[in-house]
Amino acid sequence: MRRTEIRSKGFTLIASLLMLLLLSGISIGLMMMVNTEGKVGDADLKNNTAYHNAEGGIEQMTSDLAAMFQTVQAPRPSDICALSSHQPYISGVTWKDYQVQPASGCAAPLSNNYGQIQSGPNQGLWAQIIPVSMLATAAQAGGQEVSMMRSAQVALIPVFQFGVFSDSDLAFFSGPNFDFAGRVHTNNDLYPEVGNASQLVFHDKVSAYGNVVRAQLPNGFATATNYAGTVLMPTAAQGCDGARPACRALALTEGSVTGGGGKPPQSGQNNQWPTISLSNYNSKVIDGNYGNVGGTGAKNLSLPFVNGTAFPYEIIRRPPAGENAGSALGASREYNLAQIRVLLTDDPNELPGGAGDANNVRLANVPGSNQFGIPTPVNAAAFPGGVVPALPGGSTYNTYFATGSSAIPDMSTCTAVPVAPFPGPVCPPVNTNAAATALNFDWPFAPANPIAGAQTLVPAGAPILTNAAAPAPTVTMCPPGNLNVAPPAGCPAANPPYPYEVTANLNNAATWNMIDGWLRVEYKNVAGNWIPVTNEWLRLGFARGTTPPTAPGNNSVNPTAILIFQQPADRNGDGGVDLNGQAPVCTASGGNPVRCTRWNYGRPPEVVSDFLMNGAGSTSPYFGITNAGTVAQSLSKINWYPINLYDAREGETRDVAAGNNSCAAVGVMNAVELDVSNLKKWLWGAPGYGVSGPSVDFVTQNGWVLYFSDRRGMLPNPNVVGNPKTGDSGLEDSINSGSAAGVPDGALEPKAGGKKYSPEDVNQNGVLDAFGSQNIGLGFYNAGVNVNGGLGGITSAIPNNPYLPRIAACLSTGRKNWVSGARHALKLVDGSLANVGAGGGVPLLTTNTGGFTVASENPVYIQGDYNSSPADPTWAGGGDAPGHSATAVIADSVTLLSNAWSDLNGFANPTTVGGRNGTPTYYRLAIAGGKNMNFPKPAAFGGNDFGTDGGTHNFLRYLETWGGALSYKGSLVSLYYSTYLTGVFKCCTVVYGPPVRNYSFDADFALPAGLPPGTPLFRDVDTLGYRQVFATRSY
Repeated sequence: MRRTEIRSKGFTLIASLLMLLLLSGISIGLMMMVNTEGKVGDADLKNNTAYHNAEGGIEQMTSDLAAMFQTVQAPRPSDICALSSHQPYISGVTWKDYQVQPASGCAAPLSNNYGQIQSGPNQGLWAQIIPVSMLATAAQAGGQEVSMMRSAQVALIPVFQFGVFSDSDLAFFSGPNFDFAGRVHTNNDLYPEVGNASQLVFHDKVSAYGNVVRAQLPNGFATATNYAGTVLMPTAAQGCDGARPACRALALTEGSVTGGGGKPPQSGQNNQWPTISLSNYNSKVIDGNYGNVGGTGAKNLSLPFVNGTAFPYEIIRRPPAGENAGSALGASREYNLAQIRVLLTDDPNELPGGAGDANNVRLANVPGSNQFGIPTPVNAAAFPGGVVPALPGGSTYNTYFATGSSAIPDMSTCTAVPVAPFPGPVCPPVNTNAAATALNFDWPFAPANPIAGAQTLVPAGAPILTNAAAPAPTVTMCPPGNLNVAPPAGCPAANPPYPYEVTANLNNAATWNMIDGWLRVEYKNVAGNWIPVTNEWLRLGFARGTTPPTAPGNNSVNPTAILIFQQPADRNGDGGVDLNGQAPVCTASGGNPVRCTRWNYGRPPEVVSDFLMNGAGSTSPYFGITNAGTVAQSLSKINWYPINLYDAREGETRDVAAGNNSCAAVGVMNAVELDVSNLKKWLWGAPGYGVSGPSVDFVTQNGWVLYFSDRRGMLPNPNVVGNPKTGDSGLEDSINSGSAAGVPDGALEPKAGGKKYSPEDVNQNGVLDAFGSQNIGLGFYNAGVNVNGGLGGITSAIPNNPYLPRIAACLSTGRKNWVSGARHALKLVDGSLANVGAGGGVPLLTTNTGGFTVASENPVYIQGDYNSSPADPTWAGGGDAPGHSATAVIADSVTLLSNAWSDLNGFANPTTVGGRNGTPTYYRLAIAGGKNMNFPKPAAFGGNDFGTDGGTHNFLRYLETWGGALSYKGSLVSLYYSTYLTGVFKCCTVVYGPPVRNYSFDADFALPAGLPPGTPLFRDVDTLGYRQVFATRSY
């Protein structure tokens, strides 16, 4: 027993040691496992960190790339590669690789060939594609490295690929059916509505960066009342074409918001919208909810310079002095993209070359500036009998700029009772023995002087040439010779020559320029140099007959004129010009010797030639004869009117007819007409059309961009630093929803819910720009003698009111007088495709390719068929006819005038839309222009759509009662709000009666070769995918 105890001694120690050893092994193993796991976890954590750092680097590159294309219009390869130096700082990270470069490398020219966008919401659109690769390798302090690679494409998307595009809210709410193909996109809210029992049909993808609103119109009017028609959208490609195999109706409850839109929306999100958008419509209709949660993928598409302080309307404005033409904004301006510039202003120092440049020409007959007119081609139709007398050596037929005179009689306005404050004229009596009678005057008073600080024309005092202190001198008719009473002083004893009137002290009458201002025309040659051609264009002519030319060479005055400023003085407004008048006729004789005892006075001609008045000189009333010895100006200078038209949308504050021939001065627009057929002949170098046209660069744009800016009458903007002229008309006080009559209130309209700006603040500078009213109506009222209430009625009111007092006789006053203020426009004429056989039509290259774009800071009116005709095969689904041009107009606003439009008739019916009847007319071009802002519909007055911008169906403006079809094929693009024409939309009592809209998208614009020159481009960066690079890299 004892031995057993002795032998067992120490076992516990051994067992303990063994256990300790086992536990130590386990501990060591556990410790090693923990250490290993820690190291592995740490390494994994660091690897993840490196991964995310590399991923962050790729995202930084993508962001920098997008930002660079927003600030640089045409970046160089080095600009892209320079982003490689913008490595983000992350503590503990070393960038082994950080590279951004185009696929063509950092030295070779950028590869920007056209291709289709491969991903994203704009997939399928054609764009100038710049492939870019990005590589980022992030190395951690512990040696972990992760390389990431991304491929992307910068897409420069031409805007005219869209059937309809709007930077602001986009609304469809026509009463009848409306169908328009092509993609549709808005950077704000979409309002897809249509009248009860009608259909709105979309044929391609529809996207809105804002929301899709079905409950109301943009003015807040509920759609369920009158706009609950069927809205059809495709659920697959071509789904709503033909038999509509995949075409679904969007219910009134299927908007992306449940009520009103706005930013932020004025109602809640529709929880079913993602299903509706992504599943029901297979992403054929998407929204973006302004980048917030709930959107289904739409992106904002903006011009590269738009940043909250520079707005899209800048693309049509002249650049300010000193602006870098290569900056994002400068390079986007149509002014810098153009090959031809037509610039008008009141001060020559605002033009290239300044006051000392001989190609900055004053549009007046004054010493040192065409005092005796300009030599121009003549049309035999402007001469009696169609015979142009031969000229002696050294002489030329010259056209004078229109000049007004207070001594010119006008038989059209005589009445039985004198019209105050005229000097007592009455109609010349018939069958009388009265010795003399006074006449009315065509222009009884010279234009009024502007108020202090509102003088714009240079030199001071313009457009006045001479200004008599008293009213116009007395003008009397001369009776026939052989009277039994003494004739009036100055009348001959024998039968007098034309014009059978005599004016006492004619030289003391007031005279003034009817056009005035300064003109510069210049073109860019293939070497990039700008060459002035103002005098060359003026020598082609600048006047026409009483109607615009409709074919090359049929201008009845200056057949080769490109720019047209004036028309014959049709003083009685009958559409023709009386060149002869009516001679006085003796109706009874008696006495011994026999003498005339009773007579009719007859009437003077409306225009008088030098030959008829003086027995020498030109036989045409539209030209003077000039040679080296000429010392006196031709009477032809007083035989002209400016080309004015009345825009009822701009002049009338509400859709209420005045019921008379009155109109508002603010609605009288002075137009410069551009004869596009004659421009084409000049560009092609046709005989008799100058010599410079073929030298104009046509390679850069595959055609030409003509830029037009008329700043005559424009006042400096006091709300901008330095008080420059900005391109604004300064007539924003135009809504005034608190007044049923629309009386200006001198304050901005309140902002609507979800809107950043007041609806009157169309230039979005935060203040009311109403400075433009200070010089409106100077040619219609004289402050000294207050005709029809006087100019003082406009400028003495607080606030100024450019709508009152009204011109009592629009036809006889608004039509024929000088237009002051920022009331100038461009009118395109003679653009029919039917003229191609005569060498006319819209310009294109001699190879029958390329195109022509007009970009204008001012409103543009297109009169008559343009780039199309009734015989154009495109209207029957055919191809392009010979002479078809890829053409566009980009302007402050665009108004379509039919083949039947007459400026004269517009003045005769200023508020009677039934008196302005349109006829079927055909237009084929892309149009980018402005519109007014939407505002809440006033409760007390206005139609259902008052307060809207008129909707897409009224984006193209009208001034006629159409009744029949208006055929338009092109692309409708609203890039900005109109800042020159600020009159709000109104229909259909005084402005227009809607046409049957035969509208369609021009599929030519869907392909790069069919796009017009100078098409604005949006920038979009699309990522095609990224991956981690696992290959071993050596440095």
